Amino acid sequence: MNAKSLKRLFSYLKGSTGLAVLSVIIGLLFGGATVAIPYFAGKAIDDLGDTEALIKCLLVIVGLIVLAALLQFALIRMNNRIAFNIGQNLRNATYSKMHRVKMSYIDRTSAGKLQSFIISDVETVSDGMLLFLNQFASGIATIIITLIVMFYINWKISLIVVIFTPVSIAVSTAIAKGAYKSFAKQAEIRSKQTSFVAESVNNFRECKIYNVTDTRINGFDEINGEYRKTSTKATFLSSISNPSSRFVNALIYAAVVLTGCLSGIGGAITVGALTSLLAYANQFMKPFNDLSAVYTELSDSFACLARVFEYLDSPEIPEEPVRDDLPSKDVQFDIEFKNVSFSYVEGRPVLQDISFKVGRGESFAIAGPTGCGKTTLINLLMRYYEPDSGDILINGKSIKDIPRSELRHYIGFVSQDTWLSDDTVMENIRFSGDHITEEEAVEASKKAGCDSFIRKLPKRYNEMLDNDRDDISEGQKQLLTIARAMASDPSILILDEATSSVDVVTEDRIQKAVKKLLNGRTSIIIAHRLSQITSCDKIVVIDGGKVSEIGSHDELIANGGFYSRLYASYISE
Repeated sequence: MNAKSLKRLFSYLKGSTGLAVLSVIIGLLFGGATVAIPYFAGKAIDDLGDTEALIKCLLVIVGLIVLAALLQFALIRMNNRIAFNIGQNLRNATYSKMHRVKMSYIDRTSAGKLQSFIISDVETVSDGMLLFLNQFASGIATIIITLIVMFYINWKISLIVVIFTPVSIAVSTAIAKGAYKSFAKQAEIRSKQTSFVAESVNNFRECKIYNVTDTRINGFDEINGEYRKTSTKATFLSSISNPSSRFVNALIYAAVVLTGCLSGIGGAITVGALTSLLAYANQFMKPFNDLSAVYTELSDSFACLARVFEYLDSPEIPEEPVRDDLPSKDVQFDIEFKNVSFSYVEGRPVLQDISFKVGRGESFAIAGPTGCGKTTLINLLMRYYEPDSGDILINGKSIKDIPRSELRHYIGFVSQDTWLSDDTVMENIRFSGDHITEEEAVEASKKAGCDSFIRKLPKRYNEMLDNDRDDISEGQKQLLTIARAMASDPSILILDEATSSVDVVTEDRIQKAVKKLLNGRTSIIIAHRLSQITSCDKIVVIDGGKVSEIGSHDELIANGGFYSRLYASYISE
């Protein structure tokens, strides 16, 4: 917990700055009103013999109580709004960051951990801010005004409170530091919990198929036990802070009572003034007790905030200019990989000195054994990653000089991993933009071979979809993703195992539709089923991260090299 973190946190006020200033002012007024009550209570005691003065004091006290209640009500309402606004802005920032971070960060960070940043950690920060705002301004005002009034009544007795107050602060601060470490560890384990649960839910069928339910339950029990142990320690440390400071404050209060009574016996102070002073001594300590309790609760919030800020500070994709006047997609492109090398982990190359060229309008296939780097080539072309060395050119221009949004505007990509948005069938097909008409979407569905099963759905193209629907097969989902790519009418089409989940009959139908779509378009196809790429203009064979052969299917078979052996192995299956 430091000024820099607080300053950065308050930068997320956005739209609530005026409300925050008003909250501070009302907090100061509330603190002032509560401090004034004991002063007039003491005067009322001294004015017991004067009925008129007594009535005036009582009316003032009642007015201050009503005013304090109204101010507190307004303060709580405003602080709720401010805390929730900060939480909303911080949540928007974390979600927006997820779309800007480098792909390498997404690859090495679990989905559960990202969810924890955006939802759980931000919620904890918001709750901590609410506690802080409710106590801070009014607490500071109460301490300062109380101290001034106490010195006004009797500076000698007040000096006792001032001298021993740092002891109370030191005790609560020492405990809070220990609590922060435990809360930080608790936040990490909570993130681990979220990730574990998300993994179990997303792979529920696999857990059942392989009969590992008990193993997963035991795994969660272990994490939960670790969380219980850490949370118990954090809660214990945060819980003893307030009682510890109250114990020290009780000793200070006892010293004030003893000194005040002795002064009262000697006639140095009136009974009413002593009553006010004792009330102030207690009131002066109360904000410290409250703030110490808030401080320990804030330990959890700041532990989460540190994690959120670390995530927000992670490297992101540099901003690039966005063009509104993109050329027509009718333009043909050639693609050239020029001495490209790449490694996900330094010292462990995946691709080494890759060079080949895809001509304009050519269909180009990438073949090779699993793990040879086929999909990595596509990741580099899509600029998910940048090559360690070498370059990729489109129409002779380095893709480093082409903004990602412009590059991807021309590319239609069908991945082997199907994903559908929680939306209608129609909107899933029109996912790449509203410029796609419903007629074009239906036509793309017909070409992809999914129109027939869509029309069997209860609401047809208005049927709501999600990735977990059981009544739509994985193959049908893959057909929808192909229709989505077709609807975008790309200049460059990339198919990465795009028919891995469809049957042979459906695959044949898709192949015919894709062949029509590929006519005049530059395309790159990755497929383990070599029958899908035999008709491609050229095939590049990757083996061990290097180019092994390049040529047409017939040329490669005639060469009798690695591809020939690979194809022989395939057709013999």
